[in-house]
Amino acid sequence: MFVAIRITAALAATTIAAAGPALAARKPPVVIVPARVIADPAAKICMPRTTSPLLAKDKTLPDTLCRTVAGWADYGVTIRAK
Repeated sequence: MFVAIRITAALAATTIAAAGPALAARKPPVVIVPARVIADPAAKICMPRTTSPLLAKDKTLPDTLCRTVAGWADYGVTIRAK
């Protein structure tokens, strides 16, 4: 059993190392909105969960999420004014 865990951990480490450059090469999503939408820092912007690469696969969350610009930035989404 110890050997199986060790092999699995080594395989996982190899897979992560191989996928690292591909994941690093992916640019974070940028969403362009009218300037009036982000004028108030407390205003929430609603977008599909799949907009964020960090939240896309989390099926426990609703399909649409509402976050502030800073909140979306925490999840890897850049919001810019038009």
